Amino acid sequence: MAASLSLTQLSSGNPIYDKYYRQVDPTSSGRVAAADAALFLKRSGLPDLVLGKIWDLADSERKGSLNKQQFFIALRLVACAQNGLEVALKSLNVAVPPPKFHDTSSPLSVGGVTADNSWVVKPEEKMKFDSVFESLLPVGGMLTGEKVKPVLLNSKLPVDILGRVWELSDLDRDGMLDRDEFSVAMYLVYRALEGEPVPMSLPPPLIPPSKRKKPSAPPVMPLLPSPPSVKDSRSSHSTVYFSFCQWVVSPSDKAKYDELFSKTDGDMDGLVSGPEVRDIFLKTGLPSATLARIWELCDIGDIGKLTREQFALALFLINLKLTKGLDPPQSLSPEMIPPSDRQNLKLNNVTNLAADFSAIKELDSLSNEIKTKTQTLKKIIIEIISTFAFVYKCVLTSLKLKHSNTN
Repeated sequence: MAASLSLTQLSSGNPIYDKYYRQVDPTSSGRVAAADAALFLKRSGLPDLVLGKIWDLADSERKGSLNKQQFFIALRLVACAQNGLEVALKSLNVAVPPPKFHDTSSPLSVGGVTADNSWVVKPEEKMKFDSVFESLLPVGGMLTGEKVKPVLLNSKLPVDILGRVWELSDLDRDGMLDRDEFSVAMYLVYRALEGEPVPMSLPPPLIPPSKRKKPSAPPVMPLLPSPPSVKDSRSSHSTVYFSFCQWVVSPSDKAKYDELFSKTDGDMDGLVSGPEVRDIFLKTGLPSATLARIWELCDIGDIGKLTREQFALALFLINLKLTKGLDPPQSLSPEMIPPSDRQNLKLNNVTNLAADFSAIKELDSLSNEIKTKTQTLKKIIIEIISTFAFVYKCVLTSLKLKHSNTN
């Protein structure tokens, strides 16, 4: 369906689409590289998961680049997402305003956030939200999803809406909410209860001043996946990983580690097992306990094998210990997590949260059903009692009449 839409239909005749395209393809080559497209689309302010879905829909040929029509499709889908529509090809036929992108060159704007500290959450609202925040007994100034969940569910909003509220509020993606992030969640919930739609991306005025970044050079984006392994060939080659964190493994080191990985991956399944890497690890001379700790950190999926990127991370940590004497960390920092695992972790977090909400929603439905049946049973009992009382009254009246006639 998307392929049959002309450029005019996709852009609704708005010249802004052509203007955007010229920014990513100034030489009119007819192709937009994945890195250029990702960097531009990131300026839409949409969540990473939404951008990833838009890329997959636009790059229908799985070439890792977009032609002009496909880039227009991406722009149109961005516009759909920004206006609260489903990110799907069927939405391309819905009339929407043109997409909006932040001007990163403006000295007054960083990701669309103005330099002042104005925040749409009013002081009196903030005080109320802070009071609720404290009542939930935060630890270290943070609330876990388990503590926030009952508050969100009490709103009785649909589960998908609550999932979006959580994703928008957890600005630093750590699975917890601090005081300001909690205020954002409460603000979105209250506005939703008043009938306002929950946006697909967090509007700049809603970003707390404490979360607004100072102007800096844009990070290197996106992190593209390495050449697909046999295991990942059906999906990974079409995905662009949008991430704020640049990976700790440099491209030059990655190239060296990839070469060693290819030699080590004897069965060419895109994974290396413990026995396959044993000699490489032991030749480093590091203690077995240290090597075991590094393996544990890098085996993110806990499958007993390492992917190409996880293998590179393991060698990076080994080299860090050998050259700088730094022990492996207790847990991987965001910039250490391999690019291909970041998307999986984020998807799992969102899926688990949605599953939790769905389970509780089912319990609520069951509870409501039981409540309804109980009320129905009460009505039946009352009707039976009323009927019995009426019959008793009639019998009593009849007996009184008989007694009166007898006399």
